[in-house]
Order: sequence, then structure tokens, then C-alpha cells
Amino acid sequence: MHNQVKKLICNISEFISTLKWCLSLSWDASKLYTVSRILTEVLAPVLTLTVAFIGRNVINILAGQSSSTRNTEVILVYLLGGLFIVSVIRSVSQKLMQYCQTMHDDKLNAKIAMIITERTLEANLEYFDNPSFYDKLNSASKDSYSINNVVWNSIKIMSNGISFFIAVAILSQINLFYGLVMVLSAIPASIVATRFTKIIYSLSLEQINGLRQMGYIQAISTERSYAQDLRLYDIKEKLTGRYLRIWKELFVKRQKSSRERTLLLCLLELLPELAIALICLDIAFRVLDGRATVGDYSLLIGLTTQLWSAIYMLTSSAVQIYDNRMQLKNFKSISDYINKVCDTGTVELNDVRSIELRDVTFSYPDTDENALDKLSLCLNKNQKSAIVGLNGSGKSTLIKLLLRFYDPRYGEILINGKDIKDYTLSSLRANFSVYFQDMGNLSFSLSENFEYTSSKEYQEFNGTDVNKKEGAIFSALSVVGGVDIIEKCNYNLNTNITHFFSDDGVELSGGQHQKLALARTLYRKHTALILDEPSSNLDPKAEHYFFEALKELTANKMTIFTSHRLSNTFLADRIIVLENGRIVEDGTQAELLENKQRFSELYSYQAERFNR
Repeated sequence: MHNQVKKLICNISEFISTLKWCLSLSWDASKLYTVSRILTEVLAPVLTLTVAFIGRNVINILAGQSSSTRNTEVILVYLLGGLFIVSVIRSVSQKLMQYCQTMHDDKLNAKIAMIITERTLEANLEYFDNPSFYDKLNSASKDSYSINNVVWNSIKIMSNGISFFIAVAILSQINLFYGLVMVLSAIPASIVATRFTKIIYSLSLEQINGLRQMGYIQAISTERSYAQDLRLYDIKEKLTGRYLRIWKELFVKRQKSSRERTLLLCLLELLPELAIALICLDIAFRVLDGRATVGDYSLLIGLTTQLWSAIYMLTSSAVQIYDNRMQLKNFKSISDYINKVCDTGTVELNDVRSIELRDVTFSYPDTDENALDKLSLCLNKNQKSAIVGLNGSGKSTLIKLLLRFYDPRYGEILINGKDIKDYTLSSLRANFSVYFQDMGNLSFSLSENFEYTSSKEYQEFNGTDVNKKEGAIFSALSVVGGVDIIEKCNYNLNTNITHFFSDDGVELSGGQHQKLALARTLYRKHTALILDEPSSNLDPKAEHYFFEALKELTANKMTIFTSHRLSNTFLADRIIVLENGRIVEDGTQAELLENKQRFSELYSYQAERFNR
């Protein structure tokens, strides 16, 4: 018994906490609309009861049962005039409520969407390797509507609560039995509705992975990047078959729960209807016995019906809040993913002069194999370093650690002799400009692709000079052989680079997309440049000019680049060969070729192809 009471208190406390959280969010979204909605909702039951009381007196006068015998015509005119005024007020308040709800919902939806977007963008990179994180994001997006529902239902509870207490108070004064019967008859349906709400929502959480798979199938069927593969391999039937198979499995379980819920509620909600019928019969006999007037019958039936409506709406709103409370808990749980890479640094980094790794060991989450194993390395400014090795050797992992997308498991990374964690994340990353292997361009205009890439300081520097900014963009594109991109856009930087948002956009080839991504990297203000496989999709001519241009562009800047094309390492002052997360060779191209070890072996594989 003690545990049940404790559980009840805990549920009530959590219920109140949910209301407070949602109302505070509502208040933050719009104070004006929150107050307006509360006032119009509270006004509604008061106006309904006013109409009921005026109606009672009108009916008594018309039935000749009015307690006043003087000036009944005048009183009737006043009463009908009052009804008109109340009707006008109710009509205006309803329209105002609809307007406020629509505008408020828009503001709330925007705020909720921004919360999800911000939390997603703030999440550490490691969570994007975690399927459960994607499930949480999908569920949070799907359940975000529940916040609006809780806000709406919490306001409805206030309105129906007032209606409930007024109706109970008046009915109990006439006959305590009326109010008691109505309340008791509604309890079974409330309990069942609450129970099934929990069951159905728990089921939806179990099915989130299946729903995500269905969404994925829909997404890839509409994405241009998958269009060629899907048609080449003719997998339409396999994909649609998988979609339908998942849907049927999920639907059967949902159908069973929904069917049971509907049948039970249909039966249990007959109890309040039966209670109303019995009360109506009792009041009718009172009228026949002369213990009540016809107006009293109209008022009491109206109050009884309103009481049942208030109980039903209170129960329904409470159940909705209970349902959405669980959904909100899931929505808020995306904040449970605590970032391991914490922005606790206080030092502002202004220039990258040296980088040192001391016995750095790192493994990706949920893996036992080390991507980097006790790696020690020193890099200096004015030095162009090429990091080479087979796939999986640790090249891209090293770059991720330098940018603090991850932190080492063991060891430390120093920049300018200071621990990398001492620097603020924003200043650390602002000093680097990086081209990633899988770097994607944005489906916006050519100009916006550069603006979003550049640092705030660089935007402020060039922001007021349009010609200067355009010149810098054209220059960056020219360096990577991207003149064809400029020509394709008819020299208009406001041209969208896909058809995704504009029919007037242009579609770039794979090589052109890489050129644009490289140009964006060079455009960004930086003191250290990292290029991860920068020429994988470039044609030989563009590749040649790009590496020739790098000689001048990287002067007085730390430069790190990786490449499978070992002939490109001619640019490097130093070549570091990685294998299984460890350095196996380190030196100039000439030294490593002369050593005839790992680098020379890999170099010879590619040289043989050109010598045949």
C-alpha cells in the first residue's frame, strides 16, 4: 500500500512537472498568445453556464412558472438581450481563440524544430555512428507535436476544471447524488484509457526502428544520388516488398491494441450515459411533482450534460498529457547524450605554429581495435606534410582528433605547446580549413556555399564589399580549375548548384562538386590547411594545376594532406607513412624511395601502371 501511494505521488509530481515544462516553453514561444489562449479558454465555460442560467429563467417565464409576476415582458426582453450579448462575446472569443491557437502553434513548432536542430548540430560526431541516436532523433521529431498537444491540453484542463467544479457545486446543492454518480461513472473509462495509452506508446517506441527503415526506403527512392543504382539493379520490388513486410508486421500489433482499446472504451463510456439518463428521469419526476420547474429541468439537464462533457474532456486531456508526458520524456532524452568532447577551454587560438601528438591512442566507440596506437608526431609551421597509407591506416582518424571531433583515449595533443583541450572549440576549429573525403556541397546558391563555409571574421572583413567577395570566390574556383563551374552558372553567383530548390539551378558533375568543395576550403580564412584525398575526382589537368597552385597558397601555413596518388607527394616537405595506426616511415620523398621500404613498395605499384 505504501509503495502504491509513493508511486501515485511520484506520478502526480511528474504530471505537474510536465505541465510546468510545457507551459514554460509556451511562454517562451509567445507570452501574448499564451495569456490570450488561457483567458479565452477560461471564459468559455463561464459563458456556457451563463447561457444555461439565462435560459432557465426564459423557459420559466414562457411556461408561466416565473417567480416574478411583475413586468415579465421587460424581464424577458432583458434576458434575451443578455443572451444576445453573451452569444456575441462567445463568438468573438472563439474566433480569437482559433487565431491565437494557429499563430501560437506556428511559433511553438518553430521553437521545437529549432531545439531538435540545435541539439543535433551540437552532438558529438561519435553519436552519428550510433543507430540508437538516430532512433532517438527520429522519435523526437515524430513526437515533437506532443508538446503542442500538452500545451493545448493543459489549457483545456484549466477550462474544463472550472466548468467541472461549477457544475458539481450547483448540482450538489440540489442533489449531492447527481454529482457523485457522474464522477464515479467516468472513472472506469479513465483508467482503461490511461492503461492503453501507455501500452500503445510503448509499442510505438518498440517499432521506431521499423518505422525508420520505412522512412529510409521512402527517402532513397526520391533521392537523385540513389536513382541510377536503384534502376540499374532493378530493386523496386525488393524495396517495396521490404517496406510492405515491415508495415504489415507493425500494423498487426497496432491494430490489436487499438481494437481492444476501442471495444473496452465503447462499453465503459456507456456508464456515464446511463447515469445521465437516470438523472434526467429523476428530475422529470421532480417537475411532475411540482418540486422543480421546467426551467430547472432545462438548467439541471444542461449542467449534467456539461458536467459529463467536462469530466470527459478532463479525462481525455489528462490521458493526452499522460501519453504525451512519455513522448516528451523521449523528446527531452536527446539531451541525455552527453558530449564527451567538452568545450571547457578558455584560451583563444590565433595561429597554428606547431602540432605535437604524444603517445596518442584512439579507438572508435563500441570497437576494440585501435585506429591509432601510441602515435607520436611533431608537425611545424611552414611545413607541408603528406600522410599516406592504405585504407584504415588511421589518416582520417588523425584529422578528426586534430579538430577535436573526438578526444584520444590515451595520450595528449598539443598545439603551440599547449594542450588542445585548453583552447576554445570555436577558436581551434576557426584556425583550420579542411577538405574531407566525403565533403558535400549545400543545395543552395554558389555564393551561399562560400558564405556558409567562411569564418565569421572573414565574412565581416568582406561583407561590405560585394566585388571583393565575388573576386575572392572566382579566384578560389580558378585555383582548382573550376572555371567551368563559373561558366555553367553564367557567371551568376546566385545560381543554385542543384535543382533541389530551384528549376533554374544547375547540376554539377562529381568532379565539379569536388572542385567546388576544394575552392570553399581554400576560400576559408585559416592558419592550418588539411586536405584529405583532395584530388580523387579531379581530371589530370585540374589535378596538376591544383597541386602547382598549392605551392603558393600554402606558403607560411601549416599544410597536411593525404593522398592515395603517391606521385602527388612531390609537394610535401615530409612524408609520414601510417600502417595500423602507427608510423612505419617518416622522411622526404627522396629518402623514402631510397630506403626501399613501405613507401617505395606502394609507390612502385602505381609507377608500374604508368610504365607499361
